[in-house]
Amino acid sequence: MPRTSNEWIEMYRNLGALWIHDGNTKRPHALLTSKMHSNGFFNSELVMERPGLLNDATDQLVEELLMHPDFHYQIDRVVGPAMGAITLAHDIARNVESQTDRLCLRSYVEKDGERMVFKRGGSLANEQTLLVEDVITTAKSVRRCAAAVTERRAAVLPFVVALVNRSGQTNDGERTIVSLIDHHMPTWDVPNNQACPLCAAGSEAIRPKEDGNWERLNAAY
Repeated sequence: MPRTSNEWIEMYRNLGALWIHDGNTKRPHALLTSKMHSNGFFNSELVMERPGLLNDATDQLVEELLMHPDFHYQIDRVVGPAMGAITLAHDIARNVESQTDRLCLRSYVEKDGERMVFKRGGSLANEQTLLVEDVITTAKSVRRCAAAVTERRAAVLPFVVALVNRSGQTNDGERTIVSLIDHHMPTWDVPNNQACPLCAAGSEAIRPKEDGNWERLNAAY
């Protein structure tokens, strides 16, 4: 039976994959890929490392996508940004094949400076491509992924699939977001001079997935 958004949030919490800052200024806070700061973080890697649970997640996501009233498309390929969405893209493509009974390929894009590009894989020309992401905050990676797909002369479908949508938005401007979890979390755009209250209080901003940092975020202080 499909889980609700709240049930998936509880699943993340039980796996130790959901972190919320408790206000202790000795505790670090999250420095996101976007370089924004946040008082919360969904660590989807701890979900994706469990094949059975990931299959449940992607099976539900594909079913919800195909049943969406505005979805009337064929999916030829699923594309996500490296590294976080490679496994997700693979499992989404596998479940698309299972539920539509037609071939669906998987690719991924990698960083090249400020761009995302295809460094591996075959041609995408004339394919209809579904974008995926593990966690959507600003959707910047999604837009860069879309640009890379367009450069390969493929069509980008007007949907993006994610495990977690923490952006507070229902779309990224061009694509409808279909996610298991829809839960807004505050962010502070420090690179653009938006003050971070946690920094002001003396908390250090660290990258949650870097070696040892998840333990630092969750340690006793």
